[in-house]
Amino acid sequence: MKMLLVVCMAVSFSFAQWGGGGGGKTLNDYQKKSVSGREIYVYTPSGLKENSPLLLSLHDMDQDPNYQQSNTHWEAVADTAGFVVVYPRGGTGMSTWDISGDKDTKWMTEIIDQMYKDYKIDKKRVYLTGFSMGGMFTYHSMSKIADKIAAFAPTSGTNVMGASRAQRPVPIIHPHGTSDDVLPYNNVEGFLKNYRDQFHCPSQAEEEKNYPNAENSGATMYTWGPCDEGVYIKHLKLPGRGHSPSKADVSDIWNFVKEWTVDGRISEPESSSSSDEPESSSSEEPESSSSSEELESSSSVKSSSSNDKLESSSSVKSSSSIVAGSSSATTALLEHPSPLSVSVSRSSDNSIVVSNALGRSITVFNSLGHTICTVRGTAGVQKVYVEAKGVYIVKVGSRIFKISL
Repeated sequence: MKMLLVVCMAVSFSFAQWGGGGGGKTLNDYQKKSVSGREIYVYTPSGLKENSPLLLSLHDMDQDPNYQQSNTHWEAVADTAGFVVVYPRGGTGMSTWDISGDKDTKWMTEIIDQMYKDYKIDKKRVYLTGFSMGGMFTYHSMSKIADKIAAFAPTSGTNVMGASRAQRPVPIIHPHGTSDDVLPYNNVEGFLKNYRDQFHCPSQAEEEKNYPNAENSGATMYTWGPCDEGVYIKHLKLPGRGHSPSKADVSDIWNFVKEWTVDGRISEPESSSSSDEPESSSSEEPESSSSSEELESSSSVKSSSSNDKLESSSSVKSSSSIVAGSSSATTALLEHPSPLSVSVSRSSDNSIVVSNALGRSITVFNSLGHTICTVRGTAGVQKVYVEAKGVYIVKVGSRIFKISL
């Protein structure tokens, strides 16, 4: 059997998978602070660095930060991944959130500003998640402060006010239990479709059945993407789960949202250094690729698959190209001028081939948005092997390609 050499080094780390306990921390381990006269509870891991992310976790109606923290334990993830956690307290009376106006979205921006003042958090890596009415507010925030929030994770929280128009295409992950008797599961598909249509996502989802979840067996993760501006929408279907927040979901949420900034998907630094160069052997010497044809693209770029229509956004320039290699094609989704003509194609042995990527970071994602591998680009032609057929996204520096193997 012919064995494939894996050139890329996998970097899809599962930060702080919940192992139970979370150090036995309670809300008493958080700092109680006041922002504009309202309570928030803040957790900072030891050794927190400047420019660390911030995650805001919102409770449901008629509950409080203690309820949300005791069910989710975000500090267990923060201790490993190194970010600030904030549990804000909802408004007076029934501890509700403003899911139609801008009172609470403005307060969220004040919290972000305060966390920057106190901890020098990275304002481009702020993530919002919430349960039930907190999830409704998470959706509402997409229409109000999407320029402040990098990714959104509503849990069991389809908005009773209806799906709103997001300010921009945003990454979304939505866990929801099939036995939810408060916000029924049968509302989820129609609600998410509104955003999939807004962001021009593929009509068909990639499905991961029997997705591992500590509380619910037989879970399924649905993934739509890439959508406009390269974002993804995910839905975690949890059979038998009722209406409750859970620490079983926080690792999946974090491993998705951590990949995003308000400017887009996080990539490796462009400058090369010896410390991040992967080790290679003589067997990894690039081979010459088959000839390819470079074509000018129109304002609407489409992939070779009729099921994966890709609508171009305003950021796609007319200089984007489709590079044909062997029998498949790659689609340049985002283009930035470069002195070198970077291209991605498929070689005769069904490998991904990248050309003219000297000094640039090359990252390969599968169709579910998971990082498969990363490597530093070389001059000329280099092969990036993968081990399975499918659709892949290849990011070379600031350019993004789609390719089928």
